[in-house]
Amino acid sequence: MVKIKRDSTAFVIVDAQNFVLHENGLAAQWGAWKFAREKGIVKSTVKAIERFRVEKIPIIFVIMELRPQISHALNANLPDIDFWKPIKGLDFTKITHEEGEFQGRVIEEFTPRPEDLVVAKHHTMSGFHGTDLDRILISLHCDTLLFGGAITNLCVEGTVRGAFDRGYHSIVLSDCVVSVSEEAQRFATEFVFPKFGRVCTSEELEIM
Repeated sequence: MVKIKRDSTAFVIVDAQNFVLHENGLAAQWGAWKFAREKGIVKSTVKAIERFRVEKIPIIFVIMELRPQISHALNANLPDIDFWKPIKGLDFTKITHEEGEFQGRVIEEFTPRPEDLVVAKHHTMSGFHGTDLDRILISLHCDTLLFGGAITNLCVEGTVRGAFDRGYHSIVLSDCVVSVSEEAQRFATEFVFPKFGRVCTSEELEIM
């Protein structure tokens, strides 16, 4: 069991949005939405969220916010590398307001409540880069962060690295993070994350 203190811990959920975790998402071709459901990650995350809410542990959603008004200019400046290529090809000005809201919304199963916090990031993997996440955590007196969300070895990893650089104790919940394949998931949870903190399942947490 991994012991955590409820008064100094927060659960950070990264990019758990329709664009990546819904079958009709703009990034559905990556396959993360399918992996999440096949492995029961959505269900285990819902259970973890419910448990943490009962324990009064803050839930923080880090989301990738879309800016359709300036998307063309922003996308034109993105480097021509694999991760950005599908995004560079999107013209958000041609997407309806309703569709844009759907793509950016946290998946229905995780719908944020009024007491939850939402942190928006733009064109970055790390939830810390250019956001007020660090200031929020300082105001909450948090020194330990639990991590869930998508994609395990991209934006989740980027945010975990940011937490490490800022001195937080990081615990990645292996049953609450979503990658695109078993191989990618295993490499992140077994090789990468142990270098920056702890890895366990949500069931292995003992809340004190």
